[in-house]
This record gives sequence, C-alpha cells and structure tokens, in this order.
Amino acid sequence: MTPRIAIPITLAAFALWAAITVIGSRLMAGGTEELGGALGRGIDWPILAAGAFILGVALWQGRAEETGLRAVQHPGTLRLAWFPMLYILGGLGTAVALGLPPATVMIWVLINTLIVGFSEELMFRGVMLRSFRRRFSIWPAVLLTSLLFGAVHSLNIFTTGEVAQSLIQSCAAALSGLIFMAMRLRTGSIWPPMVLHGLWDFATFTLGASAQGGPTDATDPSIVMMVFPVLLVLPNAIYALYLMRNIGRDNADPSS
Repeated sequence: MTPRIAIPITLAAFALWAAITVIGSRLMAGGTEELGGALGRGIDWPILAAGAFILGVALWQGRAEETGLRAVQHPGTLRLAWFPMLYILGGLGTAVALGLPPATVMIWVLINTLIVGFSEELMFRGVMLRSFRRRFSIWPAVLLTSLLFGAVHSLNIFTTGEVAQSLIQSCAAALSGLIFMAMRLRTGSIWPPMVLHGLWDFATFTLGASAQGGPTDATDPSIVMMVFPVLLVLPNAIYALYLMRNIGRDNADPSS
C-alpha cells in the first residue's frame, strides 16, 4: 500500500471508527449522559465493536507488527511508565479516600476502560501512526496523531451535551496522549500504551464515580477550575516530550 493511498484509507477508517464509537454510545444511552456513565453498567458494546473494527483494519492492511502488535522490543523501557503510574495511583488513592463505588461498578469500569485503551491505542498509536509515518518524518507523524487524538474527544459533546467540558477534555486528551505515544515509540510495542491507557481511564472514571454525591457549587466554575484537567496533565506531557527528545535524531520508525 503506497503512502498516498494509505492515508486516505486510514482517515476513512478513522471516520468509521469514530462513528461506531460515538453514534453507538449515543444510541445505547438513549440520549445524553455523563461521560463514562455506561462504563459501570456492563460491556460497552459500541466501544468493543469499534475496537474489533479497527483490529480488522490493522490485520487487513497487513504486517500487523508495524502497528505495534508485537512483543515489547525493549523490556527495560517499561520502567519509564513510573511517572504516569504516579497519576494513576494518586487518582485511585483519592478515590479510596472519597469512598469507592460498588465493586461490580469498578469491575465493569476496569473491563471497559481496558477495551477503550485497546481500541483508541490501536486506532491512533497503531494504524494512524503507521500511516502517517509512511508519508511524513517522525515528528509531524507524532504531532498529527496527537492532535487528532485530542480532536476526536470533542465528539463527546454528542454524548454529554456539554460543549466546554468536551473542548477541555480534548486539550487534556491531546496532552495525555503524548505519554502513550512515548511508550509506544520507546518500547516498540502497542501493548504497554494500551494497558497504561486503560489504567489511566480506570483511575479517572473511578475517581469521578467516587466524587459523585459530594458537595457541589451551584455557581459557574472559575476559569482555573475549568482548565484544571489541562494543568493537571501538563507535567505528564512534558515528561513524555522528554522521553521523545531523541526520536527525530534517531529517526525512530515504529515499523523498524
């Protein structure tokens, strides 16, 4: 598959993947609901279907190892996940302090967030990165992939109905995605970022469920509180850029 053909096909697959995820979730919810509301009620079938779809695309395109569907190439690099793991443990620790949701809810959230990690990582740091990498040098491919990863989260407006919340989440997702990209490139495999992504979302949604029912402020949130998710993940993004500081010099091609 030539570079010029690969990108249009990948973007078409991306559009279908996003439609399955967003439209399916909206139909399953029967309207708008809080982000992640369906994750604790059983298997989120639209996300599972989107993951199966993009896996089919990756296998159809051939050379699945180019998408990172292979063993970790550099096992020692797994230790680089220590910094985002602090976020994950901190979120779970806070959830414990606030009061965990029921065990059944947590189990379903864990299962579904791991599915989300599989689906989103294979779509972006797998299929999309491979396609862009065949056409562009490494940094443009990384930046384009990260921007699209952030942008797709703005589609959550169709699930939640909240414009500002969706836009803030898009920015936070673009920054968070950098650490998944760094782990993808440094380990040579898509599996570590899939697991990290799933655990990251698990901690986020568990914390959100734990915080429900607490005291709320009826007034409009301040600008600082609105952008707090972006400020929170900014150190993580800086760490990710540090991990990727040499990828341009080393010409780190994920298909190598």
